[in-house]
Parts: sequence; C-alpha cells; structure tokens
Amino acid sequence: MEPQQQRNDMVQEWKQSFNAVWNVAVIHQRAIVMPFRKNWGPRALGTSCFFALALMFLWAAFTNDPFLWAWLGLWVLCFLKRRSETAIITKSGARIHSEYDGFPHGTIHLGRTEKVAKRFIEPLFVGACGITVFWLYQDQGWSPYGLPYFLLAGVFTLPFVEAVKQQIWERRIQGMNDARVEQEAAMNEYRERYGEQ
Repeated sequence: MEPQQQRNDMVQEWKQSFNAVWNVAVIHQRAIVMPFRKNWGPRALGTSCFFALALMFLWAAFTNDPFLWAWLGLWVLCFLKRRSETAIITKSGARIHSEYDGFPHGTIHLGRTEKVAKRFIEPLFVGACGITVFWLYQDQGWSPYGLPYFLLAGVFTLPFVEAVKQQIWERRIQGMNDARVEQEAAMNEYRERYGEQ
C-alpha cells in the first residue's frame, strides 16, 4: 500500500508541476502572439490574457525597458482589436471554438498548415526577432533582460504550448475513434445475442 501511495503522490506532484509550467507558458504565449494572430475564441481572450498583461507589466517594470513598455502598448491595441473581431465573429453566427487561440495570419504562408505555422514558423520568427533585438541592445550597451529575453523565451514557450495542445487534440480524436469502435462492437454483440429473436 505504501509504494502505491508514494507512486500516486509522485504522479500528483508531477501533474501539478506540469500544470504550473503549462499555465506560465500559455500566459507567455498570449503575451507574444497577440499581434500575429486573428479570429480568437472569446474565452481565449479571457483570464490568460489578463495574466499576460500582468506578466508584461511586471517584466517591463522590473527591467525598466522602454521598448518592452512599447510592446505592452502594442499588445493592448492588438488585444482590443482582437476582442472586437471576436465580437463580430460571434454575432455573425460563425462557429469558432471558445478557446481557439487565433489564426496565424502572419506566418501561415510559410507554414502552409496552421499546425506547422504555430509550432515551428512562429517560434522561429519570434526567435529571429529576439536575436535581432538582442544584437541591437548589445550594440547600444543596453541590458538585454527586457524585450530581447522576453521574445527569446518565446522560442521555448510557443512550441511547447502548441505541442501540448496538439497532443490533447489527438487524444480527443483517438477517444472519439475508440468510442466509435466500442459502439460498433456493442452493436454487433447485441445483434448476435438478440438479432434473431
């Protein structure tokens, strides 16, 4: 009983740690991709975006980076625009998932599919921007702890968030397929038992 309880406790601790990392990654992802995506789901623009705003505010206040403050201002403008787009989409009756985190209109041409654009092209683009800004800061003798490191962190958070979301989606599809197979098997067994009566 003791070893089983220890395993359960370890699994529970791992899940809590993963969920904490996941939530921080989603918050950081929202703080970066808002300008690059459109047609968001209404709930995707909710709590995580509030915490993204808080994250940017604290990061900018801590580093005192004027360009990160400018990014925060741009983000707020884009957020307001995305909210209005979402309201228009919702009123038009179009069907969109409430947690949909935006269509990558800025990078879809290079990625060809939404999955590739979100998982690979966006992180590469954000990383290239981060490296460029980092070099500019280094050239000017400024501390890179503001906007450069903020963007460079997206190289890790963006693909992580998308990989987890795609895994969750694949499991849902597999669950639906399993349910269909189980239903067919149950129907076949029912017919075998009661079909001849």
